[in-house]
Amino acid sequence: MTTAFLIALILGTAGSAWLWLVHNRASVVALGLRALAAMRWRESSRFVIEALEAQGFSASRLAPDADRGQNADLLLNRGDQTWLLSFKQGVDYRIDPGMVSQMSAAVRDSNASGGIIATLGTIQGELRKHPQDIELIDGATLWPLISPLLPPSLHNDITSRARRLTVRATGVVWVVALLAGLLASLLIPDAVVDPTRDATDAPVASPADADGSGRGEATAVVQSPAIAGTEEEQRRDIAAAVSRLPGIARASWATRSTLVALVDADASEQQIDGICKVLAPYEDLRYSRVQLQPPPGSEAPVRFLQCNWS
Repeated sequence: MTTAFLIALILGTAGSAWLWLVHNRASVVALGLRALAAMRWRESSRFVIEALEAQGFSASRLAPDADRGQNADLLLNRGDQTWLLSFKQGVDYRIDPGMVSQMSAAVRDSNASGGIIATLGTIQGELRKHPQDIELIDGATLWPLISPLLPPSLHNDITSRARRLTVRATGVVWVVALLAGLLASLLIPDAVVDPTRDATDAPVASPADADGSGRGEATAVVQSPAIAGTEEEQRRDIAAAVSRLPGIARASWATRSTLVALVDADASEQQIDGICKVLAPYEDLRYSRVQLQPPPGSEAPVRFLQCNWS
């Protein structure tokens, strides 16, 4: 269950961070552009002009003029300069090379200083390097300029709708993360744990215990620990008793059901079997799995011991 919890926590946290830092902002932009597209063209274009006023532009008219080219919806002034503005309101609109060529021709025909093509949609990738006299503005660029100009009620409605979408998506992400964690816990076996990480959990044998143990080939008689106290206290007693066995350097619990024993390089099978003698009196813990961890630097594989009580 620890593995499932960690996997769910990592996936859920990462997904939530992406939703609120990236997806929520994208939702605000998308909903805001749709709101502008739902307005009448004249209302929407006024927001575009107000946004361009921060760059020194001002509108001189709000209707097309055939003498200045069919592709210029609005005429802008910037000091003594005249600029043409074409605003395409649809969110699905894509500015293509033909549109840029027509605007360039309109700029030349009207002797304007430059032209601007703005859209709530997108711009084809090859047009990013457009002529210097034509400025292209897509929806993603236009929204941050227009957003502060919207009525507070409309702006709050857009952000609230985006937040509700993100909250629902966050719930889905956590459900998926929990399912992924549970699935992983079923497919992935208990992790092999390095007992050196839990060294502080296992009591260190005193010098007197070390001298009395007589580590070697002879099998020591292990005194069965007193069976008393809670299950956690019994685990500590088992870890301490196993740590005192000859051939065992240290023992600690990796999980509630896995005892990790750091085995000496010269430990015999008879010495290792002594672990089962320690576990025998403990009815609730005697069926625990024992992970036999080789000493650091050893090429011996990790082994597992399951005591047989039949």
